[in-house]
Amino acid sequence: MRSIAAKLWLTMVLLVALVLGLLGLTQAKAIKWTYYRLEAHRMVAEAEKLAGLLASGASPQAVGERVAFLSQVFRATVLVVDAAGRVQHCRGMGPWRHFGEGAVISGEDVAAVLAGKTICREGEHPLFQGVRLLWVGVPIRSGSVVAGGVFIYAPLASLEARVRGLEVTLVVALLGGVVLAGLLSLFVARHFSQRLVAMEKVAEAMAAGDYAARAVVTGQDEVARLAVSLNKLAVELEKRIAELKRMDAARRDFVAAVSHELRTPLSIIQGYTEAILDGMVTPEEMKLYLDTIREEVERLKRLTDELLDLRRLETGALKIQQEKLDLGEIARQVAARFQAAPEASKLHFQVEVSPVPLVLGDKDRLEQVIINLLDNAFRFTPAGGSVTLRIESAPEGVALTVQDTGPGIPPEELPYIWEKFYRSDKARARTTGGSGLGLAIVKQIVELHGGRVEVQSRPGEGSTFKVILPAAK
Repeated sequence: MRSIAAKLWLTMVLLVALVLGLLGLTQAKAIKWTYYRLEAHRMVAEAEKLAGLLASGASPQAVGERVAFLSQVFRATVLVVDAAGRVQHCRGMGPWRHFGEGAVISGEDVAAVLAGKTICREGEHPLFQGVRLLWVGVPIRSGSVVAGGVFIYAPLASLEARVRGLEVTLVVALLGGVVLAGLLSLFVARHFSQRLVAMEKVAEAMAAGDYAARAVVTGQDEVARLAVSLNKLAVELEKRIAELKRMDAARRDFVAAVSHELRTPLSIIQGYTEAILDGMVTPEEMKLYLDTIREEVERLKRLTDELLDLRRLETGALKIQQEKLDLGEIARQVAARFQAAPEASKLHFQVEVSPVPLVLGDKDRLEQVIINLLDNAFRFTPAGGSVTLRIESAPEGVALTVQDTGPGIPPEELPYIWEKFYRSDKARARTTGGSGLGLAIVKQIVELHGGRVEVQSRPGEGSTFKVILPAAK
């Protein structure tokens, strides 16, 4: 039996059958004892009535009729004796039929009753061999004197037949209870097992790599809460696996990007160097080739420096110098460099600096943040467009904003622009784009200063990068 529903159903049915069986056995014993006791009390009450009738001096005919009535009602032998144990009236079954009036009987029961005691016995009597009886004896009192006794001997066969009828009814009721309990337990077992089976299928799907499977949650009990926990686990695993896949893809892209960024300048340097060494170029071409080699070496140096900076930032090896700085003044100094660049003449470059509180940080690194953001804005904004650098107060401290009118970034790519070597335009030439490390470095530096960086962008409407830094205390 491997099914949990079958095990649960069998367990509940056996438990109910055991409980109802013990209860039925106890009830049968209690019913029998109670019934015999009630019958004995009734026999004693009727015997006392007959004793009262005899004590009142009723006529022998009235007494005889009462004796016959009790014998018929209880299907018993009714015996009346005087103070000497002499039989006065007798009606019923067994050997008492052979005793006529005037016969003397004796025994422990007769002696006890004539001594003034009321008796109640169950079992076999010497005068009724092989017959189980329930008998009572009641003294007949005349004032303070015991004038005789009344005895009623009822066979238990008729009583037991009635008790057995009650027991049969009880057994039928118990069997009906077991059947009903079995049906109900079957429903309950199937209800619980269906949810457990559903969770088992979800677990199997997760083990097979399908983390989108979910268990249907019904109810508020422990099984339902387990299903909720399993669904939460599936959601978390799905997120973690997706994140791991994304990180793995990013790692592969990173390696490919680094390889590409290194291979291209190295190929150029190798090709131009071989051409110069082979003497295949004129003096004018040699100067051009050497200038190109120098540019590629500088590009490699910048790439190496950025990779080292990013690595130190991510591992915490790069320590931030803590000093109070005027971010507006730093922005003016960086803006002056860009205004002197040839590209600035093709754009409308605005610098808006408002009085702001001081910030606590590293001057060189904050300069690097502004340089990287402006470099991206100048690179992507077409001729005739505008770039704005703004420094202003913010509720949380100081806000640094770089806004451009470039092509913008698609919404689906915004979460990934902070990754290393990520470029929204995969097809642009190397001369148009940087290394793809600038924004990743910006994010690391800003977070090391306790700030945050935000971006708003729509395709065709440009991009706005905002850096929020806490004010110095």
